[in-house]
Amino acid sequence: MNVKKIIKGIVGLGAMAGVAYAAYKLGESNGKINERFREKYGDDEDDIDLDDDEDDEFRFYDNMIEPDDECLAPNKEKKPSFSVSIHNFAPLDSVKVEGISEKDMDMLVYHISLDKYTSNKQIREWLEVDKDTAAKVIFALRKAGYIGDEYSNYLIPVNITTEVYFRLRSYNNSKK
Repeated sequence: MNVKKIIKGIVGLGAMAGVAYAAYKLGESNGKINERFREKYGDDEDDIDLDDDEDDEFRFYDNMIEPDDECLAPNKEKKPSFSVSIHNFAPLDSVKVEGISEKDMDMLVYHISLDKYTSNKQIREWLEVDKDTAAKVIFALRKAGYIGDEYSNYLIPVNITTEVYFRLRSYNNSKK
């Protein structure tokens, strides 16, 4: 058992030495090739023209002069606003379907606001209801403006965003 470990150690050291030797030869040959290119094409590192006042500076970009605005953060004054008006949607408490509690309906609206599309099947699974009740829920959500018309592949586009959902929720809470 000890002999096997010693042999494995020697083989491992030999493999590491072989890799190191190959890397050395590759680096050596690469250096020779670079030297030949410099001799052939006259590509010398001292050929870079520097202005008199820039002789001592270390330059990352050879010909680029970047203004120093002393700030890396974006300018918030010019930032566009993408908020959607809550007036395009009915209040959350106005969306009611018989057999569905207000809390369940609120959670459903939150869940669909996270997605771009929903479906009758998805609503049935969330609320654990049958097809007819899910169809009533879809009608109520469409009437409120939260979802659009169904596509041919049974997907229903969602119009309400999470931002609008929370704004409607805070608006409902402020009225109480």
